[in-house]
Amino acid sequence: MQKRKTALATETLTGIVTPIQWDDSGRISEVALFATDDEEYVIENGEKFLDFAQKSIKATGPVKRNQKAFKSIHIKRFDILEDF
Repeated sequence: MQKRKTALATETLTGIVTPIQWDDSGRISEVALFATDDEEYVIENGEKFLDFAQKSIKATGPVKRNQKAFKSIHIKRFDILEDF
């Protein structure tokens, strides 16, 4: 039986880019968006957002959710928010 691909809902989230993993040298290696809905979304293309740690952003992209409450976003468009 072939698995069906489900369309991912594109959402716009506002939150803070936060480090969630570091390499052996102490450099940030993975980031998540802690959003205003009190949820954590792992940023799938996080390598592009490592320099934005602790910055507030408004991000738009497809969001994945699984049954274990894991959430992730592949950010397609974002704006840095100065007055968040």
